[in-house]
Amino acid sequence: MEASLRARKLGASLHIGLPKKLKTKLLAAHGKKAMSLDFGHEIHGLTFGPDFPGLVRVLDGRQPVQRKHSDTDHYHYRIHVIPTRFADEGAEEIVSHQYSVTEYYKQVKLDDVASERKIVGVDMKYDFTPFEVQVTRSRKNFIMFLTECCAIIGGIFAFTGMLDKLLYQFSRSFSSGLQKKSLLN
Repeated sequence: MEASLRARKLGASLHIGLPKKLKTKLLAAHGKKAMSLDFGHEIHGLTFGPDFPGLVRVLDGRQPVQRKHSDTDHYHYRIHVIPTRFADEGAEEIVSHQYSVTEYYKQVKLDDVASERKIVGVDMKYDFTPFEVQVTRSRKNFIMFLTECCAIIGGIFAFTGMLDKLLYQFSRSFSSGLQKKSLLN
């Protein structure tokens, strides 16, 4: 299945599987034969806008681990979509989205589906976060780089100078304490 759609920035869900109101007659018509529904799947790609450098699409290539065979499965993906603006120096700003995912899995018996009205299949719920992330990539010029390097080297010299003075004072006070003890004996 492949789909592309435009959605408003409101939460929604996509469900692929048996309906919540499954009629018991449909299961009874199958008889007492061992019936199972396999909802194994692979997500080739899921995106919420154009790609930008550094974007990680978490669910691309996702294939759930094979579980012990049961009557049927319920896979639930909770997706939080984060609006993102990416700006690179000298290029046009890219308005896109990145997302994070929480995944749940549950084995379900078909008898429970009919009697308790449990959902089985693949269920994806997504919502948009109320904040936006802005990623800005810029480069420092050579003078700024040189200034920062000099500041780091100066900091190292200042720290080692303070450490040297502290050790010198400590050794001087320790040696004067030893001289006083030897004079008293």
